[in-house]
Parts: sequence; structure tokens; C-alpha cells
Amino acid sequence: MSIQIKTDNNQILTTNFLTFSGGERHVQLSDTDVSPFSCITIEARIQDTTDVMDLLLLVNALRHKFGQNTPIHLTLPYLPYARQDRVCAAGQAFSLEVFAGLLNSMALRRLTVWDCHSQVGIDLTQAINITPEKIIATHSELVEQLTSDNSVLVCPDQGAKARCTAIQEYFALPSMVQCYKKRDPKTGHITKTEIEAPSLTGKTAIITDDICDGGFTFIKIAEQLKAKGASQIILYVTHGIFSNGFQVFDGLIDKIYTTDSFPQNADNSMINVIHYS
Repeated sequence: MSIQIKTDNNQILTTNFLTFSGGERHVQLSDTDVSPFSCITIEARIQDTTDVMDLLLLVNALRHKFGQNTPIHLTLPYLPYARQDRVCAAGQAFSLEVFAGLLNSMALRRLTVWDCHSQVGIDLTQAINITPEKIIATHSELVEQLTSDNSVLVCPDQGAKARCTAIQEYFALPSMVQCYKKRDPKTGHITKTEIEAPSLTGKTAIITDDICDGGFTFIKIAEQLKAKGASQIILYVTHGIFSNGFQVFDGLIDKIYTTDSFPQNADNSMINVIHYS
């Protein structure tokens, strides 16, 4: 877990995590003296379930060290389990509900997330959601690409329509290309992708979404955009997991913009990292 802990007067608190031989996790706050403060801010990038436990232990340790009523503001750029926001088939867990229960048990003063996957995550956690247009607006090069007369905004599916419409309206974009996909509810695999658009000859197509995992959706959309004549394809995703690597986009997607909610390889010429704060 990548984590930063500081007080409202900019004192940095350090921690050490370790695993006991029985598999249990342990946290130790540093013994550094701190001057009086009003609240503690944590920014945590959770990568796996071990990080979830570490976060719970950390908040508990802070409460015991500084007082049970110490206000804690937590930022989770990527909200874990946000994609598991319902029960899709009998026998499955409502995973987001479980994780939201853990967050709510921390009695946080404030929780902030970036570009939450759905309204369900915001409702269950009562988080402040930093919307994608506000993140995009901090990167001048991406804004220039998006607002160019030769560019067209591409919405990857019906579920992303509201967030893409918000981007379109925020930057006063004249139009948007809508795509559609179907998933198998049991496996989550995409079975079909379609795009509604006239000729895009010579256009720069900019696909925007909240998450890129393996990239299958964007590969299929990019293939259709190429077939309609798009000369350049750009992908913006707030949360870039890229579990299949970047080679899967070769010959299809020319440039990718994403935030640092997940660790990124800054040496990759395809990637442009937005350091939002």
C-alpha cells in the first residue's frame, strides 16, 4: 500500500507494517513527537486485501495514540470493490456493501474518492467524489486534445454515459460518440461491442472511462474507430490497472492518460500520468 499520513499542520507521520509468522498483520506508528493538530489526513492507494487490513489497523492505531475522537480524513483515489456494486448472479456476495461497512466502521470525518465507478459506491460510503472532468481539467495537454476541433469524445458504454455527458458539458464539446457492450452476468466477460458513429476520417477519437483493467473493451472500440477512419485514438482512464500490459494496445491506441491512483511506469512513452491532488 502506498500511503501518506499527515496532520493539518503538515507534520508527516510514519508507520511500519509487518506480518507475523501466523499470517497476522501488524502496524507500528513512529515515536516521533508531534505538535498539537486538529485532524489527520490519510491518502492510501490500496492494491490488495492485505492493504485493506493494514488500513483498518492504521486507523485503529491512530485512534489509540491520539484519541478516539481524533478527526480523520481519508482519501482513497481508487475505491476498492467499487465494480462489485450489486449481486449479478445467485450465490455471489455484494462485495462493495461489505467493504463500505468496513469503511463506515472507522467513523471517518471525511472520505474522498476519485471518479467512483457508480453512484452505489458514493451512496454506501457517503464519500466525496472527485469527478473526472475536474481531474482532466488539471492536465493542459489533455484539455487541448479534448477541445480540439478535430477531436471527438467517445463514450465506451451506456453505463458511462452520465460521466461522459458531464465531461462533454464541462468542456463545451459539440458532440459525443456512443458505444454499447453486453456482458455475461456470471463471468463478467464482454460478449459484444457496438459503436454508433458516422465516418470519423481524420478525427482524433478520445475514449474516456473510469477504469482500464485488461483493456478488452477499449481494444474492441479502437478497432471499430479505426474502421471508421479515426487517424488517432487516445484513451483517458482515471484508474489504470492495465493487467494485460500495454502491448495489447499496439497499433490501436496511440496515447493513454491516467492518474497515479495505481503505480505507473513513467518511462513508457505511451503513458501520460496525471498527478492529481
